[in-house]
Amino acid sequence: MSEENKTQKELIEPLFLNERFMTAICVFLVVTSLISLIFFHEGSDYFEVFELLAKLVTAVAMYQAFRFYKWDVAKGLMGGVLFSLIYQEAYLVLGRLWGEQDFDTYLVAGVQGSLYLAAAGMALMMTIIITVNHFFISYTLQGSPKNVILNRIALIFKFAVYILLFAANSRLNISSTIMWKNALQYLTDIALLLLLVSMESQFDSFKVIRQELMREKRKGSKTR
Repeated sequence: MSEENKTQKELIEPLFLNERFMTAICVFLVVTSLISLIFFHEGSDYFEVFELLAKLVTAVAMYQAFRFYKWDVAKGLMGGVLFSLIYQEAYLVLGRLWGEQDFDTYLVAGVQGSLYLAAAGMALMMTIIITVNHFFISYTLQGSPKNVILNRIALIFKFAVYILLFAANSRLNISSTIMWKNALQYLTDIALLLLLVSMESQFDSFKVIRQELMREKRKGSKTR
């Protein structure tokens, strides 16, 4: 491989550090949220509308803060996005499924209903783990590598859980309106997670650059 090809390969920007990718994800999130609000608002209660608006507004504000280099604001809003996800999933599992005693409905549906229940519960647990680790990583002086690894594992499980939710949702005996509404919710949440991963990756890269600059500064001061 020639030196020129090696240089070009090194210059290829990782996907999660690509700001165009982040912009596309944010636009996708806005589109899915607006479609849900405009076309599938019928039958939704105030809690569902609130959680959708909370996710939409917080995510866009987080992205804008990042674009205008308000790092602390973006980090704080990132926590707000995670809490919006916890609220949504807790309401689904504890409020709707458990509170309204819909467990029997899904269990009667068979394997796909049981998968839906299990995936909904796991999604809530994974979001709690991700949120707790987010605050450990963001607000401690020395981020623990174990926390970072646990966060990445939880994110991978979270994506796997959404695949399960998609599969189970498509096979449940429910109306097409509810099916599309659920699917848009899962797509919005996947976009949110991708946006969070992209922003965390950006912050990690900025941290590395800052550490390198500090090392260079120390070297310069020692040579004088």
